[in-house]
Amino acid sequence: MSHTNPSVPGAAVAEYPSVGSLAVRDTAVAPYQPQPHMLPQAPAAEEQGEGGLDIVRVLHSLRRRWLPAIVLGTVVGLSASVGTYLFAPRGGYEAVVWLRVRNKSDVMAFGGRDSGEYDMYRRTQMQLLKSPFVINSALRSPGIAELRSLREERDPAAWLSSSLQVFTPAESEVMQLKLMAPSPEDAIKILNAVTAVYLDNIVNKDRTERLSRRDMLEKKFKENQAELRSRREVFNELAKTLGTRDSSEVSTQRSLLLDHLQTLRGQVVRAQQDIRAIDTELSVLELEKTMADDAMRESLEKEGETAGERVDQAVDAALFRDPQIADMMKRYSEINSAISVQESRSVRGSNEPVVKRMRAQREELIGMMEDRKKMLRKLAIGQGGLQPGSGAAEGRRAVNPAVLKLRRDTLARSLEEASEEFDRVAKEVASLGIANADIENRRAEIDQLARVTDQIGLQLESSSIDITSPARVNLVEEASVPGGDTRKKRILLAALAGVAGMGLGGAIVVLLEYMTNKLNVPDEMSKRGGLRLIGSMPRLNRSRKRAVNSQLIESIDSIRTFVLQSGREPPKVILVTSPGEHEGKTTFAAQLAASLARADKRTLLLDGDLRHPTVHLSLQVEAGPGFAELLRGEMKPDEVIQPTSIERLFVVAGGAADEAAVNALARVELGNAIKSFRNSFDIVVIDSGAVSMFVDALLICQQSDVAIVSSMIDVSRVHEIVSAADRLRSAGVRILGGVVNGATSAPAGRQTISRRAV
Repeated sequence: MSHTNPSVPGAAVAEYPSVGSLAVRDTAVAPYQPQPHMLPQAPAAEEQGEGGLDIVRVLHSLRRRWLPAIVLGTVVGLSASVGTYLFAPRGGYEAVVWLRVRNKSDVMAFGGRDSGEYDMYRRTQMQLLKSPFVINSALRSPGIAELRSLREERDPAAWLSSSLQVFTPAESEVMQLKLMAPSPEDAIKILNAVTAVYLDNIVNKDRTERLSRRDMLEKKFKENQAELRSRREVFNELAKTLGTRDSSEVSTQRSLLLDHLQTLRGQVVRAQQDIRAIDTELSVLELEKTMADDAMRESLEKEGETAGERVDQAVDAALFRDPQIADMMKRYSEINSAISVQESRSVRGSNEPVVKRMRAQREELIGMMEDRKKMLRKLAIGQGGLQPGSGAAEGRRAVNPAVLKLRRDTLARSLEEASEEFDRVAKEVASLGIANADIENRRAEIDQLARVTDQIGLQLESSSIDITSPARVNLVEEASVPGGDTRKKRILLAALAGVAGMGLGGAIVVLLEYMTNKLNVPDEMSKRGGLRLIGSMPRLNRSRKRAVNSQLIESIDSIRTFVLQSGREPPKVILVTSPGEHEGKTTFAAQLAASLARADKRTLLLDGDLRHPTVHLSLQVEAGPGFAELLRGEMKPDEVIQPTSIERLFVVAGGAADEAAVNALARVELGNAIKSFRNSFDIVVIDSGAVSMFVDALLICQQSDVAIVSSMIDVSRVHEIVSAADRLRSAGVRILGGVVNGATSAPAGRQTISRRAV
């Protein structure tokens, strides 16, 4: 088979005919453009042994992003400088007034230090100093409104309110008033006017108000004392009348009177009962006399009339004259009238509850009348000796009515005296009850008034001491200008803000670049990436293309030597992959294949990156048919192999890939194709896709003997290198190590191969 391809232009190799290397396109190391799905999380083990901020990495981040850092820093610095200059206080002369705000314990002879009260008082004075009343009054002071500093302001009140500053240093009683104005004389006059208005209308006015309050308290205190004396005199008179000041003694007297009142009530009741009994006896005697007379008369007229009828007639006559029976009859008549009226008024008639109760009372009254009638009948029969069938005077002992009347008169006088005593004692009991409540109320009123008077007295004493004490706010020093013009400070402050903003803007850019965790130098492949460094390739430089090409050949030959001596037998199938795109993978695979061909190895370069095939661009061969057609079964292995301008180097391009070709990577077609190439060539170099993007590289690596991870300085990210190595190991492929592209220089004599195990 011919080792040359007539169709391939020879310009790429004509420049260096004795070298036999590939002319590498600069586009193979184009800047890396990260994609969102290509950012796997870096494992925690990648930064073992490192802590804090790595200064070397910071410097490399600055090297990569110095221009954006300068641009953003300049923008932020200018913005900060301009903003500070515009919003910082305009320069001028600053006048200062010193005041002293005393603690309350310093001006009063008693009481401890109350930090809460003092802080509130001091903050109140600070607010009053900048109040609209003070500001406007100061502007109305003579000669103030005509000052040049105020005439130049459109709103002098607003300017003065914003320019006037009040400071109270911590742990001190000093208060400073500061005002900055273009003219030192204006600043002094305005600040003195503000201080004078504050002292005259706020501090001294407060003293006047406290004096007025003291007078009001004194007047109220005297009124309360007079009222207290008057109430105590009334209380003493009441106590003198009652004979005691203690309400419990009054209650005891009232209890004794209540007992006496109960005794009098019993006497009255017994006297009334005795009088009623005597009246009953007199009625019976009158009945007996009448019965006797009637009996004598009737005995002559009616001999046949029975004695029982005479007794009934006598009893009826006695009932007619009995006062209790008369009273009962009166009540009976009233109840009947009330029942009739209520039945006529009520809708329910006799079912009305009130009517039912009155009927029950009527029945009870009828029963009482029957009982009284029976008692009078027994007395008439027993005392008069009127038994049926006997004479009127038989067995009868005479009773003297005069004695009974005398006894009744005596009982009536006793009843009248007892009733009068009862009424007097009842009135005295009621009077003692009212007096007891009155004495308690008056005592409580006097105690309450005494407490209020004591409180007013304390406030009056405190107010008197406060008035006689020195003022809490004193002027220590009038306005003065201790320093010069502060406009230079404004410019210096703006410059410092610009420098700080520039540093902050640049630091943000560098920090963001630092957080990308990119590969900075080749040694980081082994130190931080966890892979053995088997070599590095120099960065392409068009101005020094010949020298760089010489270094490139030396570097790739060194890597070739390591690959061929990595085991007892050289690997037949070498997989070249990378964590992501644009990391020099295809360039390295092409250069490695060319170096192997120069070492008399019949080498095949297979473009396994079906999704982004670029090998045909590097070797300037046809894009197809290629590996995709082979996987789909459209072509045979020998039909897709293309010769190159380099002796013993052949290539299989990517071809026209589609979904069927990609799916064939997971089937037996891939193994059959690799097996065919393994048998036809000494070494097969496969340029696969990125490990972190698709699973294609993991499928192809299972048909490979070894794998080499290609990375790019300032493009590859350390955590993606670690992730790619872990995924390759999980697929069971042996990793020879890593190759770093884009090194600043890589002479053959300085190629470093780490002996750390993969």
